[in-house]
Amino acid sequence: MTASNILDIFDKITNIKSGGVIERYGFNDFLEVAREVRTKVTDDIWLEVGWDILEGMGLEELSGCDYDILTALEHIPSDSDLIDIQTFLRHTLVETLLEQFESGGTTALLDIERMVGTPADVLIPKILDLRREEMENTVITVVGKEVILYDVFMNMIGTITEPKEPVILEDLWLTAYGCQVLSAMHLGLKTDLITLSKIKAVLEKMELTLNIEWSERVINKSHVNMSEAMKTLILRRASNLKR
Repeated sequence: MTASNILDIFDKITNIKSGGVIERYGFNDFLEVAREVRTKVTDDIWLEVGWDILEGMGLEELSGCDYDILTALEHIPSDSDLIDIQTFLRHTLVETLLEQFESGGTTALLDIERMVGTPADVLIPKILDLRREEMENTVITVVGKEVILYDVFMNMIGTITEPKEPVILEDLWLTAYGCQVLSAMHLGLKTDLITLSKIKAVLEKMELTLNIEWSERVINKSHVNMSEAMKTLILRRASNLKR
């Protein structure tokens, strides 16, 4: 792909962000540009473009959904105006998210505050339930061992920890609350025991428990249900936050 092609594609992405392009040029031209951009970018980038499209249409409450927006756009009648499109997308995405949530779908990047007072607020109770459930099912593995300390009389006086390698935070990043906390703390995909204790303390203030398990190897116990595109996007953002 040439530099000029890349600039052209991202110029079109910028144009897609504005709902005004539909009112000015019509839905068919808008859809044609969306199709072209979709063929030029990776799945994770397209998710972000889809959120830009939603926000540009005044549907900010649905931004962050794990859904290929082009799937819905392809089913919209060609003579639809912006109001028709907004109505169609709201109905389609709320129904789709409800179905996803029944299968434990991700809520990691959805913003509840934006949903309040919109048709999407029916999703909030289920989102809160799912977020607590995923935290209960998430375990952070510390590779190493705890060593028991004894005095000269062989009385136990405490323990010390001997981690063999950094603590992997990938599974925590893939949860909604974990993503929020780790982003706020500007952490990447790995950390140490001291920082892990700080993460645990922050979550406890939110009345959440961080499950930590010592093991000889990393154990992936993530039960989060999300697309590979969403996973790639979240972990890419996490990597970019590394201090």
